[in-house]
Amino acid sequence: MYHVTSPNRLFKLKSVINIIVHSKKLQTISNDIPKAVAGDIRKLLRQKGFAVQDGFTSVTIKCTICSNEKDEQKRSENKLYINKTTGYFLCPKCNVHGDWNILERLIKKTRLEGTTKEYIENLTKKVINFQAAWQSVLDETKSVQNLSDTELLDLFRLFEFPYHHEAGKVLSETRVSMDQTVLYFPLKNSLDNVVGYRKLQAGREEDVESHGFYAAGLFYCRAMKVNRTDQALLVPSIQDVLHLAASKIPGTLIWLSNCSLPPSLLPSLEGYQRLCLWGDWDNMRVVAEKLGEERCRFVRPTDGLVTATEAATADLSLKTLVSEAKPAAHRSITTFAALRDDVYSELTNIDKVRGVKWRRFPALTRLLGGHRRGELTVLTGPTGCGKTTLCAEMSLDLAQQGASTYHQIKLNFRNDVADVRKVTTLWGSFEIRNFRLARTMLQQFAGVSLEQNLQDFAKFADDFQKLPIYYLAFHGQQPIKVVMEAVEHARYMHDIAHVVVDNVQFMLGMGEEREGDRYMRQDAVIAAFRTFATARHCHVTLVMHPRKVCPSYLTPNSSLI
Repeated sequence: MYHVTSPNRLFKLKSVINIIVHSKKLQTISNDIPKAVAGDIRKLLRQKGFAVQDGFTSVTIKCTICSNEKDEQKRSENKLYINKTTGYFLCPKCNVHGDWNILERLIKKTRLEGTTKEYIENLTKKVINFQAAWQSVLDETKSVQNLSDTELLDLFRLFEFPYHHEAGKVLSETRVSMDQTVLYFPLKNSLDNVVGYRKLQAGREEDVESHGFYAAGLFYCRAMKVNRTDQALLVPSIQDVLHLAASKIPGTLIWLSNCSLPPSLLPSLEGYQRLCLWGDWDNMRVVAEKLGEERCRFVRPTDGLVTATEAATADLSLKTLVSEAKPAAHRSITTFAALRDDVYSELTNIDKVRGVKWRRFPALTRLLGGHRRGELTVLTGPTGCGKTTLCAEMSLDLAQQGASTYHQIKLNFRNDVADVRKVTTLWGSFEIRNFRLARTMLQQFAGVSLEQNLQDFAKFADDFQKLPIYYLAFHGQQPIKVVMEAVEHARYMHDIAHVVVDNVQFMLGMGEEREGDRYMRQDAVIAAFRTFATARHCHVTLVMHPRKVCPSYLTPNSSLI
């Protein structure tokens, strides 16, 4: 059955889709990736006379922007953190931040260029605007600590938080709306300055909104009468934080929403000598890699209990589990005794080990068990059979896991248990332009004809933008080296768990070389992605066109070689 659409209606649909796709909210990964190496960073800084301090994830120097502070105590706070991996820099005091190429210009020039000066002024304006917005929140809300015992108990019941007699003091800096249906959690940087806030609304606990001028703040607290400052525990939910506080766990308790750790948050964790991670193994493993595995320890899931909330519900001792946390880094040579806990953890969490399940493709889940990190999938088939369409919907299904949005209820997913493991996806569409791919995925996401429901476009588009999906800004033939640099950069910056490449033939460099070289390049491309999947604990899906065969025969595996 075919639907006939008038030219005017089609033009409206195309225009409104182009607006959202080309807006700043489209999450694309540019091919203009800042090149920074830790050794080169230190060399340049020392050449310019900076005293360089080496940390776990960053090198620290005196900030050149706010170094004119006369107060000796305030001048000691003028620290500029430079990420060793990407060169991304951040000063928690003056809030100047950006890529390495911007810092290079600041360091090499004795006078600020017009564009650089304008960039700093724009950042300052954003800081002022946020401070005004946060002050408005403070004026329109009250502290959780000021609630009566009855009000606090009702609030915790509404949000399904674990209650204990000191819970109000633990969340003393959290704000609550006057009708007590919305909570505001302040996000602070390494200087204890509020740089953002996290908004949580009753009835929409999984739809957490973060606000701020850049993602450089964390929500953290401590159990009452616990003063240890060299240790921090990172957990994926505020419920976990409250359970740990009730058990008087020593150290700073940090709510790491969705187990996601953007590089801009690393300076806030630089001062901790020991970090304990408690959450889903796949996501926390990526977090530990960024933080430096030598100072990280994992709380291993016990009897299928992955989070602190699950362990507390089962009446297990949280203090004992934290004290028994295992080091993140293993030696090059190990024994079964060292691996024993890992083996037991896999056996008791066998459903999690099988991977994230597809909800739109139950037959695929029964066949494969689920979508697992560290693996490579090749999707192939004749031209026009729907490889890209299928791959788009499969990746969309995975990216929706754990979300709480309008479309899930509409598609009758209400009875399914959402998988809390976030599958952040990176799409490399070399054959189809990003705006066409985004249009296809938005149509699949909506589940209804967008042409017939243009009045609902904004609602669907707003929900779609919340999904953790990024796009490579490439189109057409690209060298494998350039693509892999972009993929590595995206994985580090955005915690990518699934990479989709459509299709591999666009990286084979078909030119004047001998035809035989093409198959060697194909092997090199697949080997590069296979190595990436294993080393970076990420799933890679490659879309490939097979060699043409007789239509009456099934496509054999040999058609890819």
